[in-house]
Amino acid sequence: MNHRGTRTIETGRLILRPFKAEDAQPMFRNWASDPQVTRFLTWPTHANEDVSRMVIKSWIDQENDPQYYQWAIELKEIHEPIGSIAAVKTDNDTGRADVGYCIGRNWWGQGITAEALRAVIAFFFEEVGMNCVSACHDPRNPNSGRVMRKSGMTREGIWKAHGVNNLGVCDECWYSILKEDYEASRRQRWAVRQLTDRARKVRIARQVLEDLTDWFGIPDAREEYIRESADQLFFATFQGEVPVGFLCLKQTGKETAELAVMGVLKEYHRQGAGRELFLAARRCAAREGYSFLQVKTVQMGHYEDYDKTNRFYQSLGFKEFEVFPTLWGEQCPCQIYVMKVEEGA
Repeated sequence: MNHRGTRTIETGRLILRPFKAEDAQPMFRNWASDPQVTRFLTWPTHANEDVSRMVIKSWIDQENDPQYYQWAIELKEIHEPIGSIAAVKTDNDTGRADVGYCIGRNWWGQGITAEALRAVIAFFFEEVGMNCVSACHDPRNPNSGRVMRKSGMTREGIWKAHGVNNLGVCDECWYSILKEDYEASRRQRWAVRQLTDRARKVRIARQVLEDLTDWFGIPDAREEYIRESADQLFFATFQGEVPVGFLCLKQTGKETAELAVMGVLKEYHRQGAGRELFLAARRCAAREGYSFLQVKTVQMGHYEDYDKTNRFYQSLGFKEFEVFPTLWGEQCPCQIYVMKVEEGA
């Protein structure tokens, strides 16, 4: 496994990030002081903000441990944490992580906890290399079970009198998801189609890239990507009939095709859409007789958003080939990755 510690994860509505000292006040106000929130939890309701401050300090003190995972669930809309999610236990021998979570009562029933849990499951499978992610709930708290089911987990069974929470000794209803089941569900979710209509290509490219200004923030460069997409091999992924991402391939040599541009709407990040796009493009490259694929991005270590992109390409099997320090300017050294098409095509 490749333990990474509490790395920041972004979803459509949320930022999952390490806790900061200044989170004590919103933690106490938003969830830790509410006995309805802590009713089925294993830690007591916080009596005051000092307790929240002490707890957060204990979490911060462990952040340098790469096997420690404790995220604040920050709601982008209000720019403050509304809950937490953590790996309460990891097992390196079995590749398993047991996850626990809670959010403030004001945000119950909005799908926020499931959104956070799905993102953590994806992180553990795709970046850490876990084989199984599990969670449990008191059977008297069925809403927590619904969160697990929404996140793709399967109910395994009940351990009688196996736990203790704020109500005393309790049964534990366990759910889990294996990596192979996670990958299979992602493949079934996305429909990838190769498109030839130039106008439709441009519409989808514009819709996606204008949603991704953290990566495509220079208007002239973004317009060039959109314009060139009309003449390239173009793959779009759909949820139902709604396009949520695209990928373009272009020939850069007799034996080589380049992943020229790729994007997925922020709302659908970390849900497998990008990987399915790539697999479809790689199969096409094999049919077209290419021997190699290449892709360019900003070198690892300069910007967090591009570091995520680097890790994504590495997870697909791309290997570092060469860095051009000034191709895109000194602030954005260009990293080239390559891959043999026949590998897994």
